[in-house]
Amino acid sequence: MEAAIIGVLGTGLLGMLGFFLQAIRSDIRALSTRLDRHEEILGDMRERLARMEATQAEHSRMLAEHSRALAEHSRLLVEHGYLLGQMVGRGERIAAIEGTEPAG
Repeated sequence: MEAAIIGVLGTGLLGMLGFFLQAIRSDIRALSTRLDRHEEILGDMRERLARMEATQAEHSRMLAEHSRALAEHSRLLVEHGYLLGQMVGRGERIAAIEGTEPAG
């Protein structure tokens, strides 16, 4: 009789152990699914970050190009101002030679 009780208790314990192991296996699968989803999200974030870095690099390149163009335009404005000053000076000299007031 004691052997039967021990057998029933042993079977019950094994059954409970199987139930707990099944629950643990189910939780592991659920965690694995969540982990896969998080890895997918992380991959998407890495791709977005790479695109953002590429865009930032392109914007930096464009800004440097615009800065160079602005410097060139500034140089041309200074040169044109110098040339305009020479033209005004010549106009004043011509007006002085002719004895008339310069226009402007």
